[in-house]
Amino acid sequence: MKIKKENTTSKKSIKNIVKNKQTILKPRARVNLDKAVKNVKNILKEKRSQAEVTEKKEVNLRKPRVKQFKAQKSENKGIVYVGHIPHGFYEEQMKDYFQQFGKVLRVRVARSQKTGRSRGYGYVEFAYPEVAKIAADTMNNYLMCGRLLKVTYIPPEKQHFGFFSGANWSEDEYPKLKNRRKATLGRNRLQSAENHKKYVKRSLRKLSTLESKLKEKGISIKFQPIDVPET
Repeated sequence: MKIKKENTTSKKSIKNIVKNKQTILKPRARVNLDKAVKNVKNILKEKRSQAEVTEKKEVNLRKPRVKQFKAQKSENKGIVYVGHIPHGFYEEQMKDYFQQFGKVLRVRVARSQKTGRSRGYGYVEFAYPEVAKIAADTMNNYLMCGRLLKVTYIPPEKQHFGFFSGANWSEDEYPKLKNRRKATLGRNRLQSAENHKKYVKRSLRKLSTLESKLKEKGISIKFQPIDVPET
């Protein structure tokens, strides 16, 4: 029997070639992995920076813009604060009234941003501070339409342009005020005889429903309307 000898040299050479290939491929694979990791890190950094920029923009949009008023440099003008203003004593009326003391330059009544109604206080600017002091002394604690006016002189150190920021206002800026005035004009205008009869019928129905509700609760009351037209 002949025994075949295995070629050990060929096997060894194949193993050496494989090892050499592995040693050649390993550093290249590591380099590729490092590059991929760096690329991923750079992409994540860019996304984070973009997200931070968008968050800052959203925060800036949400924050209300506060007007910063500079101090008033001119000391030749006198400003007066007027508080507890009664209903109906607004810009035109205040200007006409305070002109008895001296020349009035500007008048502003503080109003609500939503409804346009008066907040009960305002500012009056005179041409001279001496006139403003006299007006404040005479009009402070003055009874007008059931209210005591609180009038104080504002010294030049505490004056700023924000006192008259909303002086030139209009009804177009306050749609609720405009609609309310339209409704009041519609109610107060002259009605025809037919419309007045319809209005009386509606009011009588409301009174009858109210009487029935009170009867259910054990209260018997009959409302007697006045000046009901004959049908």
